[in-house]
Amino acid sequence: MQNSVFYKQLEESGMIRQPLLIDEEEYFEKTIKDTAVLASRVLDACNSLDNWTVDSLAQMSLSSDYPLDGHSSIKLVSPTRLDHWPGSYARIYYTPYLTRIINHEDWTNYDRISLSIRPEMPGFKFVSLHIQLVNEGVEPVPDRYEREGCHNINLKNHEWNHVSVEIPNVSRDKITALKIGYDMVGNEREAVDHATFYFSDMRLETLEKTAKWLGWEPEQNEIIFCGTGYQPGAIKRAIAHYGLSQRFKIVNAITGKVVLESEVEQIQNEQGKFAILDFSAVREEGNYLIVCGDTVTRTFPIADTVWENSIWKTINLFFAERCGYEVPGVHKYCHGNVLSHHGDKSVVANGGWHDAADMSQNLTNTAEGVYSFFQAAINQKHNAELFQRLIDEGKWGLDWMLRTRFGDGYRTMGSGGSVWTGNIIGSCDQMNSEAQNLAIENFMASAAEALAAEVLQDIDSEQSRYLKQVAKEDWGFAYEKLDFEEYTEAMDPARVSSPILLYSVGMLAACHIYQVDGDEFYLNKAIEIAERVMACQQQDIPDWDIPMTGFFYRDEKRDQIQHYNHRSHEYEPIMALSLLCQLLPDHPSWVRWYHSIVRYTEYCKQSIGITSPYEMSPASIYHEDEAEKDAALFLNQQAFAHPGMLDEYKEQVRNGLNLGKGYYLRRFPIWFSYRGNSGLVLGSGNALAYGASIRNDYELEQLAHRQLEWIVGRNPFGQSLMLGEGYNYADQYVCLPGPLSGSLCVGIQSYRNEDVPYWPQSINAVYREMWIHPSVRYLLLASHVNKKSRVYGWLSEHADSYVRAVCVLTGKEFSVKTAARTGEFSLELPSGTYSFHCDDKSKELTLVNGSEYELTNEFNNYAVKHEIEGQTIHIEILVTGDKEVSFECRTGNVEAVSVIRATPGQATKHSAVIENSKKPWIVVLVPNGSLQDKIEILSK
Repeated sequence: MQNSVFYKQLEESGMIRQPLLIDEEEYFEKTIKDTAVLASRVLDACNSLDNWTVDSLAQMSLSSDYPLDGHSSIKLVSPTRLDHWPGSYARIYYTPYLTRIINHEDWTNYDRISLSIRPEMPGFKFVSLHIQLVNEGVEPVPDRYEREGCHNINLKNHEWNHVSVEIPNVSRDKITALKIGYDMVGNEREAVDHATFYFSDMRLETLEKTAKWLGWEPEQNEIIFCGTGYQPGAIKRAIAHYGLSQRFKIVNAITGKVVLESEVEQIQNEQGKFAILDFSAVREEGNYLIVCGDTVTRTFPIADTVWENSIWKTINLFFAERCGYEVPGVHKYCHGNVLSHHGDKSVVANGGWHDAADMSQNLTNTAEGVYSFFQAAINQKHNAELFQRLIDEGKWGLDWMLRTRFGDGYRTMGSGGSVWTGNIIGSCDQMNSEAQNLAIENFMASAAEALAAEVLQDIDSEQSRYLKQVAKEDWGFAYEKLDFEEYTEAMDPARVSSPILLYSVGMLAACHIYQVDGDEFYLNKAIEIAERVMACQQQDIPDWDIPMTGFFYRDEKRDQIQHYNHRSHEYEPIMALSLLCQLLPDHPSWVRWYHSIVRYTEYCKQSIGITSPYEMSPASIYHEDEAEKDAALFLNQQAFAHPGMLDEYKEQVRNGLNLGKGYYLRRFPIWFSYRGNSGLVLGSGNALAYGASIRNDYELEQLAHRQLEWIVGRNPFGQSLMLGEGYNYADQYVCLPGPLSGSLCVGIQSYRNEDVPYWPQSINAVYREMWIHPSVRYLLLASHVNKKSRVYGWLSEHADSYVRAVCVLTGKEFSVKTAARTGEFSLELPSGTYSFHCDDKSKELTLVNGSEYELTNEFNNYAVKHEIEGQTIHIEILVTGDKEVSFECRTGNVEAVSVIRATPGQATKHSAVIENSKKPWIVVLVPNGSLQDKIEILSK
């Protein structure tokens, strides 16, 4: 079901050859703009310079250039660039402040600051400022990281902007200043070299109510749902305020027909009280709304392709973030004087994509972005327009990767900065970086190059050949350093350097090289490195009050659990192991790789309950003493590190769920300056999706959906974190490119050292800043789930008959006729469990999105149950069908089991012995060699 309005916009953009527009009426800021004001006080009419000061390099004056309601204003003028770098090299030149002095006032009774601002900056396509409150009361503001009390304001040039920000979260008992800052970020060639702003009508306001900014529970009379919509086969649950109503309705938005009326489930847990509205039984495509009591939601679609629009919007983000390319309405050709050096060699290192609201770029984000684009192209190959556009954008990032590699392992790791440059080599604003030879990044590049080579084989055979060559070379450079952990200085403070990541991407890259090239050397190396990956995993059942297993440590010593607090690579071990299982389904170690995936994904199922009913993937397990045990390592992993973090660490840890023995499960990461969990949620979502595909596990697939839903509105604040997608999307920190349809911010943070969601309106880095790393993970995940399952076969015994698929949940029937003589058929279906019928035969199958299933003439069904007695597993198998079935038994931590032969209609019993009861165990039954029909028996 296609959104005709969006598709028209897509066509008008030339399938994103110019940026998509954002519907500004859907901004969250619009929804709260008209909140009733109970009291208002003029803070400054801006008709006098009394109580105002200005920093050096800028000038202030009274002006009647652009009167607002007949009144004069305060004018601020500042240069946009300097001929030197007073602060950090290649970052913002300087930030002059216009400051309103406040006489230690208590603003506790005020909820909002509002003012009018007019920028006059010819040639600037986007303009921003920020305001900073200064409080000298009980809790000083700003905080150490200059986040609290800071609000960035996105402005429209050449017009008066009435702006406001709610401040209920900011300590304001002794305010001494309100500062307005302009970040000098340079200017494009066509733009003026000075910034001019006018200010008027500054007010403090008391509101009838402020927007929700803390906690798990929905606001009263609010229904939280996924504004993007739901797939027909998905679990569909909305979340409402506890006690909203006893019943709810799902209404077709076109016909007005009530398609479902059901009970509301009221629940209570550690997160609070909630009303759950489950409408999973609605599987017909259409546009719907929810009615619960007097509350009615906006409309949302149910369709197989609900994630497609957001995939297009993600492409739009990357297109608009192109470096070294004129993006209509965003910027001209840029950063032509960004250079990367290696000995006596240099390359111009613009190109690829700017990776955040500033103009920086690093290889990790670009390589993973290229990988996601080409994998998304494979996933969406059924959609010709989308397939081609994904390839085109992927090739843009790929070109940068290839141009900035020196061919000896050294390549550009990071380039750019936080300013527009003049593109002249040798000028003050030239940006320089030294090439580096780092294993993790070379493995990441190799994986992207090999995957691109596979996709381009039939499109551009010469480039595919070259990509195979460089993928092998880059893999070799990285493999030489497999036993060394490398750190870089803080050009990329989000960089993760740990053996588990090194091993995972090394294995992944080797698998892709083998897949496209057939060289078994790389397959053998993938098998070798898989041993290291599994050695990093928790495999014993720990002696905790709440034991958990299956998570990964940083390395084989298993002293410290692997954590991510910004850019997550949580999914990469599972992605690599899944690919290895697919490549070698009959390898003797297959069950060990598979069991590793099972252990991890069962851990996910267990731990995700801590965030019910949202089912947001929790961050990690932490030990309360791990920071102290290796303070140097801990501080090295933090941005803006300081010793006080060690005490804060312990406080944050202990606000998680106590598992026992000093271990705690945190919903949100341990973090300090860099906060926001979009990358973590989406990283875990990809692990769930890959696990769901290899295990054919519907529950895992649906948990993967919950991570996407968290991003686009099904979160405690009911806001979409993607600009232009869904409803109620909040403005973002986008200081240079401006707001871009499809951009994702770093994400929802936690409150101080607590473990509850925190989402104030104030816009600042990094939690409300646009970065591309969440979008890299969103693209990979959304493309994975945005396709139906396919059931096919050649039913020679049932030629010229009908195959009927009956949904077990709803009873809805789908059918297709088999071909004469061959019995060939193909049927695409939403995920879920179905009973397949053909003539007098039937078989039940559970389908997950994007997977393919072959239906054979046998139509066998299998019922398996087991009991545990001591260390013995008693297995009973019942087969229905016409022929005997042979079950191969693949075991992990269970003594080898011979082939089990089962006769239809007779219970077949077998026993197996657990080798070590302190470890998880698994038996995988494979009937007649069909992994598609495998049956898992697991330890609990």
